[in-house]
Formats: sequence, structure tokens, C-alpha cells
Amino acid sequence: MDNVDTPEIQSPANQAQYDAAIAKGKEILSAGGSKADAARAIYAMLLDETREIVLRAFMEGATVTEKGSPTYFYNISRKFKREQAKAKVQAKSKKRDLTVPDA
Repeated sequence: MDNVDTPEIQSPANQAQYDAAIAKGKEILSAGGSKADAARAIYAMLLDETREIVLRAFMEGATVTEKGSPTYFYNISRKFKREQAKAKVQAKSKKRDLTVPDA
């Protein structure tokens, strides 16, 4: 049994940002927002953190269950990536519209 490796609990890269994200999630819940609203706000604040850190923040700040947090992460990250790709395409098309062709 001594050879069994126990997983290390990761700590956030930016503890202050992590704490602020949890506080923001709790604030959204107390204002009558949904768990999904709180989780979206937390995700947006913790983009640079690992998946495990974000999942833990969902549980702490949005009161999502341990089994539910991966589902929230998947849905929110998927929507975020879609919106980022859409914004990138719009920026490229806007840039093309601004260029003046040689006459």
C-alpha cells in the first residue's frame, strides 16, 4: 500500500483570481442567478487555469456537484470556443471590408 501514489491537489496559478471567481459565483447565486450563470462567470475569470481548478471552482462558487461540474465545464467551454471562433471569423471579414482595393 505504500507504493500507491495519491493525487496531488493542485493549487491555482493565481490564487487571488481564483478567490475572486468563487466570490463572483456566490454573488450571482445570491442575486437569484442560476448555477449555470455563476459557472459561466467563473469560467470566464479562470481561462488560464487547469480543468481541475475550474471544476473545483464550480463546486465552491456555483454549488455544482462533483459529478455535475464536468458537464458544466464541457458545455461552457464548448460554447466559449464556438463564440471565440465566430468572433475571429467576424474580425477577419471586418478587416477585409476595411481594405481599399487599388483603383
